[in-house]
Amino acid sequence: MATVSAVVNGADWVSTTTRRRVQKAIEKLGYRPNQLARGLKTRRGHAVGVIVSDLTNPFFTEIVRGLSHALRETGRTIFLCDSDHQFELADLNLRMLIDGHIAALVLIGDTVREATLRAYVKRQPRIPVIAIERDYDIDGVSCLLVDSEAGAYTVTRHLLDQQYSRIGIITGPHEGPGSTTFGRAARYEGYRRALSEAGRTIDEDLVAEGNFRHAGGRDAMRRLLKNGKRPDAVFASNDLMALGAIDAVREAGLSVPEDIAIVGWDDVPIAGFTTPPLTTVAMPKNELGTVAAQLVTHQIPLGGRHAPVRRTFGARLIVRQSSCR
Repeated sequence: MATVSAVVNGADWVSTTTRRRVQKAIEKLGYRPNQLARGLKTRRGHAVGVIVSDLTNPFFTEIVRGLSHALRETGRTIFLCDSDHQFELADLNLRMLIDGHIAALVLIGDTVREATLRAYVKRQPRIPVIAIERDYDIDGVSCLLVDSEAGAYTVTRHLLDQQYSRIGIITGPHEGPGSTTFGRAARYEGYRRALSEAGRTIDEDLVAEGNFRHAGGRDAMRRLLKNGKRPDAVFASNDLMALGAIDAVREAGLSVPEDIAIVGWDDVPIAGFTTPPLTTVAMPKNELGTVAAQLVTHQIPLGGRHAPVRRTFGARLIVRQSSCR
């Protein structure tokens, strides 16, 4: 066993004859090293740990897809965990990944609390950490973010140009899980800035809080419809909430976009196939995953001596029928 291990790991003390015999046996048996067991023994991981806020959200799964495909080309795999927007579960996921001796950590969305991650980085300074759509103020943590403020400004300007006068917004949560997602506050700020430049004041009766899930968007839209100042257009801060909002509009006997225009955010795969097709903002999902994989590949060999990266990506408005009269 020791000789086979030496050959697999490239030790130079094995004779040429023995090395050839072992390699021949490896080829004949189709042997592949168990990377998890190797990591447990050497305490140097091979796989990349990934913690995602919500795997039921197609936005996150598209990022994971881009990440895993790019890592596969480098021979690395991922250990994937879903925190389900629960901080306690994210902490448990993180401890499990640490015990598995991962080579790097990628956090997607609002998953691990800042204090928890700060303690992890202090314990494991050699392991690269890349966060997507969460802006951690922690030395050594790289952050990949999307300029949501500019995107939301463009969305609101689009609705203003379509002559909508009562433009509402469904935001993400202000407290608890999901509240520190990078784009949550920025999307509201872009909405506010566009209305302000157009000479409009923010009507709090047209602002409703959601939770980035379908049911949250539906419930928020129900509240907007019941407050006596029905909006004629609504910007939902992600596509799942936009789809929930459409359901609530139809439930009230109204139509999209004839009675109320709806715009989402993310451009998840189903957005172009809804009835009507959903106007939304396309996030660079595959690019976020690919760039995260590139950072992982670059930073792992540096063993903690890398400079963290903070990179901001653009977002693009996709105009479809749900917002056009």
